[in-house]
Amino acid sequence: MSKKLGFALSGLMLAMVAGTASADMDGGQLNISGLVVDNTCETRVDGGNKDGLILLQTATVGEIDAGVLNDTVGAKAKPFSITVDCSKANPNPGSTAKMTFGSVFFGNSKGTLNNDMSVMLPTY
Repeated sequence: MSKKLGFALSGLMLAMVAGTASADMDGGQLNISGLVVDNTCETRVDGGNKDGLILLQTATVGEIDAGVLNDTVGAKAKPFSITVDCSKANPNPGSTAKMTFGSVFFGNSKGTLNNDMSVMLPTY
């Protein structure tokens, strides 16, 4: 990230903090989401758009207990593809793209996602 962008973001955050300090304390929530990219690589999910929605089937506890093993793909596996085209970036020969996945609910010893215990009713 460039220094100019870093200073701009720092200034924005300082202004936000100053603004909330002088405002009435009536509650609320602010969610910030986004990413910084150089727009040289194009990604596609399942050959479609750059953003995708992967819908998983509902699994029973028994299916998960039986399906989550070190040598299996898991219970109710859902195949999908992510393609990355960096040809417009003129990459150096031999360079590779990197991709990481994460979740705030990741953290058990089986490598799967933990349940969000704050959710009381399933959504269908």
